[in-house]
Order: sequence, then structure tokens, then C-alpha cells
Amino acid sequence: AGAGKEKSTGHLADLTALSPFRKLLGTLTPVALLTGLIAGLLPAMALAADLPTGGQIVGGQGSISTSGNQMTIHQQTQNMATNWHSFDIGKNNTVQFVQPNSSSVALNRVTGASGSQIMGTLKANGQVFILNPNGVLFGKNARVDVGGLVASTKNISTTDFMKGQYTLSGSGNPGAQVVNQGSLTTSKGGYIVLAGERVSNSGTVTTPSGKTILAAGKTVTLQLDNGGLTSVSVNGSVVNALVENQGLISATNGQVYLTAKGQDMLLNTVVNNSGTVEAKGLANRGGEIVLNGGDSGVVSQSGHLLADSQTGQGGKITLEGQNIHLAGGSLTTATGKTGGGEVYVGGGWQGQDSHIKNASKVVMDKTATVDVSATENGNGGTAVLWSDDYTNFRGTVLAKGGAKSGDGGRVETSSHRNLQASGAVDASARAGHGGEWLLDPTDVTIVGAGADTGIDSATADGTDIFTPTASGGQILNSSIVNQLNAGTSVTVKTSGTDTDGETGNITVNANIIKTAGTDAKLTLLADNNISTGDNVSIGATTGKLNLDLLAGNTTNNASISLGKFINISLNGGDLLADAGNSASGVSLTFMNNGKIKGGNVTLNLSRGLGGYAYNVNADNDLTINGSVTGSTGWGAVLGFTAGGKLAMNSPGSISLQANDPGNGGGRVLISGDKGVTLNAAAGTVTLNAAKAATNGVNITSGNGAVSITNMVQDGSNGMTLTNANISSKDGIVLNGTTFWGQAVVMSGVNLTTGGDVDITGLAKNLTTGGLGAASSSGVQLSGSNISSTGGNITL
Repeated sequence: AGAGKEKSTGHLADLTALSPFRKLLGTLTPVALLTGLIAGLLPAMALAADLPTGGQIVGGQGSISTSGNQMTIHQQTQNMATNWHSFDIGKNNTVQFVQPNSSSVALNRVTGASGSQIMGTLKANGQVFILNPNGVLFGKNARVDVGGLVASTKNISTTDFMKGQYTLSGSGNPGAQVVNQGSLTTSKGGYIVLAGERVSNSGTVTTPSGKTILAAGKTVTLQLDNGGLTSVSVNGSVVNALVENQGLISATNGQVYLTAKGQDMLLNTVVNNSGTVEAKGLANRGGEIVLNGGDSGVVSQSGHLLADSQTGQGGKITLEGQNIHLAGGSLTTATGKTGGGEVYVGGGWQGQDSHIKNASKVVMDKTATVDVSATENGNGGTAVLWSDDYTNFRGTVLAKGGAKSGDGGRVETSSHRNLQASGAVDASARAGHGGEWLLDPTDVTIVGAGADTGIDSATADGTDIFTPTASGGQILNSSIVNQLNAGTSVTVKTSGTDTDGETGNITVNANIIKTAGTDAKLTLLADNNISTGDNVSIGATTGKLNLDLLAGNTTNNASISLGKFINISLNGGDLLADAGNSASGVSLTFMNNGKIKGGNVTLNLSRGLGGYAYNVNADNDLTINGSVTGSTGWGAVLGFTAGGKLAMNSPGSISLQANDPGNGGGRVLISGDKGVTLNAAAGTVTLNAAKAATNGVNITSGNGAVSITNMVQDGSNGMTLTNANISSKDGIVLNGTTFWGQAVVMSGVNLTTGGDVDITGLAKNLTTGGLGAASSSGVQLSGSNISSTGGNITL
């Protein structure tokens, strides 16, 4: 390898006569450096050296020459390493690297005792490394225009560098930092890497279609190829790590990574963006921005992170770290003309993305905004706030579909444990279907506003922002209502854990009434149980609300418990009550005087439906799969009505009774305009009322038939009807089967139909059945009337 020294025809400052700033750069505390002390020392910088000194080429070949206020470094090999006593560029001075091509790399290692001050101009048609353990400062008048730039307080051996193995390691001197206050620019596809223990930008960094890396860690490994940076990895933690952007970082069609690996940082900030980071897309998709705080400390976003595209799909923004804060006024956007992008804060969807580290705690302040909307065409994107321990969501997340076409996107604000959600989500679509909002904590309660809830949506930012504002997970009901009104479907999902004693329950203690907008859907999906408080209303007055109540997603024998005077009225929307998965069993219980009214109502309840004086009404079809029990009295109604078909399909028994003899008795009402079917496949059918006429059992089908069947394999009566009125247009079938009891027992029953009447009683322990006395096992009638105006009567 050739070697050379600089040839100087201009002034080189005496290294022993350093400015006060140069002496301080290696020892200045981070706080002083980042809070304005540099500005106070700027006048002293004039005493710094005008150009680098002591250059000695130790790897590769080239030459160094100086003329007036300009130094030219001619590089003759692809890689060239130079040791310098100092590497400074004074104001109005220029250093230019003339390199074989854009893939060429020039290493500049400072061996002297002072930090580097770049106050003038640095040019290169290739890539330049400046390594100085005492620190590197690009002043406010600095102008850098290169193919690629690495500025670091770390080191690399000449041997590794010449082999193309670019791992920066070692610690800078105490307090040494890499600071940019000037303008750093690369050619298209280039890169800028600022790496050390503490890195700060308050100037401008521009890497069009390239990469900008601000990194603090023990080692930084770069993969270079064809003049560009293909990958970077930051490994190992360091004490007092900090990466901070207060200025502008722009990587149009490119990527920006702010990464810090701090050691025992607790609640100290390791990555802080209070400026603007742009990775906008001008040709197709937006670029990528990553803020990664490692395993310790706080990632703070109080500025602008912009990965938008005015021509294509939005880009991708990821915030990773132990604790993440989206401060008030911050803007994190990945919008796109043809579709929304992606924003992940604290984890991927439901915390399941192995490529994104899950945060412990995430706080989003009230005036913080995340936006992954499509601006013209296409679907809204994906936005996630996730934590393993605590998420406080008080800001605004937008994932709207395009103004001309497209559906709303997906939004998740979740925590594996404690979720406080009082923020706003809009995944609406002006020209398509609304999107989805998922909330996924452990146990959670839906509450109304008030001091007793533990949620204060107006809480000011404080020093202890990562302490939960309520002891258990809570969601503000108005947050859900606002999104339903916008046409966004909302899913509240719980995931139970044994470690904290919470089993994944959902409790609704406040009204959820959709009052505006088009149709929407609310899903309550619980690992364990779902319950409501008393006097709670769930429903809609404008547009349909489709409601899914899904319990027992991971547990057996779960329950859906509806409090006293519950009112679920969906304005024509469908209701589904079911187990969260097919292997679970679930029951639904009305505590007292509850009501469900929907379009199609489907209750798949393997553990049964029961309660007192409840009513289930469907504008269309009502289907109940499971055993059905109910009772009523005191003049109250136990009712099941359907504008279409009504079907009760029980694997066991059906028992509906109004047995209160006083106060007018109770009433059992079963009505299906297009047909009524009651089938107890392995149990009894019991329909009893203490009083007849209107305060009895009334089963009607205005435009269909009534069919009641059962089979029981014990000594019970198969079918018992007392004080019942059954009427239909197209016929009545009563088919009771028992082994030892009486198959069909009818007392005070009136049957009226325009079709056939077929009453069959089968006692399987007899060789024949038939119409008999009370002690027989076939069909027993007493005080009953059977009438057909247009068909046959068969007993």
C-alpha cells in the first residue's frame, strides 16, 4: 500500500493552541451540550484549525494537497485509510475527496486529543468516514455534500476497514458526542450515519432515496454495497445513551433510523424526536422511519414523523422501546394517495409481530395524532398502540378510507394488561365500508365519564406519565360511541393471564348508543365472561348496530350475564351471542326484565339461555340453539318474537313458565310470523301458565306453522302444555316422546289453525300409544279445544 502526507500551501493551525470549545468537546456534559452551551461557545470556534492536520495514509493509496483554504484528498484505491492528528474544517474552508467512484470509501481516523469541528464545506463523490473518540461537531455553517458519510466517536481497525468489514466499536472519551447543527446532504441513494454514545441533530440531514442513521450503542455494524448502505445493526448497551433530533431529517423515498441502546436508563430518555423526520414518497410508496430505544429507557416523540406519499401508498413508521411517549402536539403520519401506510407504536398487531419489540408501557397524550389514512383512493392503513403492561390512549388515531374510493383501515389500541382508552379513532370511509378498532387488554370495564372511573381524558402531561391512571383496564364509552357513529367497527377483546389473577372478563357499566352515521359493528370478545351492569342500554338510533357477544374464547363454561333492565335495541342490526371458539361452552342469563331487539338474532348457547321476565325479539329470524328456561309472573311477559322464523333447538329441555297465580299471572309469548319450531332433542318441553287466556302461554304464527317436538329417555312427561293458546295459519304439530312418562299432556289448551293438526304421543316402553286417560303414556287432554278451519285433525 502506498502512503502519503498532506502538502500544505495554506495555514494549518497549531494543535497546541486549541480553542476553549475544542478542549471542552471531549468533556462537555450531555445536558450542557444539548441545552445551549454550544451556542454560547460558538464565537471561540474561530480559533480552531482551518483544515485537517497531520494526515498519514495507512491503508490504500492516495495523496493529500492543500491550496489556500482548500484541501484536496485524491483517493486512488477503492478503500483508503488515513490517520489525522486533527480533522477540522474552518468556516469558508473546504475539504474535497476525489475518489475513483461512488463506491469508494475513505476512512479518516483522528488520533489527536481534540474533537473535530466541521464549520466549513466537505465534499466527496464517494463515501467518507470521520472517526474521532473526542467527538465530532458539524457547526451551523457546515455544508457537507457526499455520497455517504459516517461520523462517529467509535473506531475500526485498518485491517477490517480495508477488508470491507465495517464494524464500529469502542467507547469515545467521556462526554464525547456527535452533533450536527449544519447541513448534511448526500447524492441520491446515499447514506449518513452519526454514531456514538450520544448523538444529536439540530440541523438538516438530507439523504434522498437513501438512509439516515443516528445510533447510540456499543457496536454499530454497516453493510455497504455499490455506494449505498444496505443494512445496519446496533448492538450492546452503553451508559447514558441518547439519540436526539431537534432539526430536520429528510430521506425522501428512503429510510430513517434513530436507535439507542441504553444501560439501566429507567425513565431517562434514550431516543427523543422534537424535530421533523421525513421519509416521504414522491414516486410510489412512502419511506420508513424507525425509532428504537432498545431495552431500557424512554422513546419520546414530540415532533413530526412523516412517511406520507402524495402519489402512492403511505410508508411505515415503527417506535420500539421499553417505554414510549407520544407527546401532545406530536404528529406521526403515513398517509398515501392510493392507500394508508403503517404505524406501529410499542408492538405489532396484538403484540404478535416477532420483528417488533413489545413495549412495557405506551402513553399517547390527548393532542397527539397518528394518521394512516388514504387521502384519495384505497383503503386506510394499519395503526397499532401496544404494550405488555400499560397503555394510556388519549390521543387521536385516523385510518380513513380514500375520499373517492376505499374502505377504512385497522386501528388497535391495546395492552396485555392495563388499558386506559379515552382517545378518538376514525376509520371511516366516505366511499366504502368503515374500518376496525380493536381494544385488547386483560380484564376491562366500559365506563362513562366521571371522577369515579379513574380515567381523566384531560390529564396534563406529567413526570410520572407511565403510572396507570386507574387500577384496572377501562374504556370510555364515548370513545366507542364516537367511532361507531363514524361507521368504524369496534372490537373489545380480552386476553386473560394467570400471573396477575385477571381472567379476561369484559364488563359494560355504561350505555353504548350509536346516534349517527351508517351501519357499524360492535364486538365484545372475552377470554372468559361478559357481563353488564343494571339499567345499561346498548343499541342504535341512527343506522344499524350489529352486535356480537362472544365469551369463553380460551376458557370453558363461560357466561354472558345481562343485568337488570338491560336494553339491547339495535335498530335492525343483527345480534350474535356465542362462544369465542367452538370448543367452549357458554350460557346467557337475564337477571331481571331484560330486552333484546335486533334484525336477525342468533343465540348459540351450549350451556343454555335463562332468566326472569326477559324478551328476545327479532325483526327477521330468531334462532336459539341451546336449552331454554325462563319464568315470569306479576303480570310480566316472558317473550320470544320473530318477524320471520322462530326456532328453539335444544339438546336438552325447553321450559317456559308463568306460574304466579296472583296479580294477573304472568304471560309466555312465542311468535314467529313465518313459523315456530320448538325442538327438545333429548329433554322435555314444558309450557305452563297459572292462568289462561291472554295471561297464559300464547304461541302464534301468522303465516306459518307451529311445530313442538321432544324426546326424553326417562320417566318425565315428554311435553306439558298448560293454559296455552296455539294458533297458526299452516298447521300445528305436537310430537312428544317419552320412555315411561306421559308423552303429551295438555290442560286448558286451545289449538286453532287453518291447516292440519297432528298430535302424536309415543311411549317407547309400550307396544302402542294413543289417546288415553291421565294415567296412560300417550296423549292426555283435559279442558282443551282443537279447531282446524281447513285441514285434518290427527291424534
